[in-house]
Amino acid sequence: MIKRTLAIFLLLPLLFACSRKGEETKSPPAVGVEAGFLAPDFVMKNLRGGTASLSQHRGKVVLINFWATWCGPCKMEMPSMEALYRSYSRNDFEILAVSIDTLGEPPVRLFVEDFGFTFPVLMDEQFEVNDRYRVRVVPTSILVDRKGVVTERFLGAKDWNNQESRDVIEKLIRTKR
Repeated sequence: MIKRTLAIFLLLPLLFACSRKGEETKSPPAVGVEAGFLAPDFVMKNLRGGTASLSQHRGKVVLINFWATWCGPCKMEMPSMEALYRSYSRNDFEILAVSIDTLGEPPVRLFVEDFGFTFPVLMDEQFEVNDRYRVRVVPTSILVDRKGVVTERFLGAKDWNNQESRDVIEKLIRTKR
């Protein structure tokens, strides 16, 4: 009887610690720009005359792409982004293309219209979001899951329409809220 009572008293702290550990993992992740962190929210003007925020797309997989009209690799990857964008429902997937062009909307608008891009283009002329996301290379793309958590960062141009890219996006889309 004494051994059983002693065993219970020795195991209780361990059981309590295990149950608390489970509670800690349910807390929301910290805000940050690396994989595993909650992506920082932002609000920016878009080329459609309004504003857009990351938080308005919560519940969707979001590809945030930092680019510029003068960036050769950006020009190369954007047609594949457009093909990817057209492949998925707006209920599941969104692209937010963040322009860091400093000459304002006219050259960006002309560029987007010339290529026929339909995904949302946001203007970050003062590099506020660019700096918050610690972007040092364009293009830089950040993939955010349905819960708003950064899953991956990609530096440089990428073929967003190839099977590898689609597999990554589809895996995140299949993960329900």
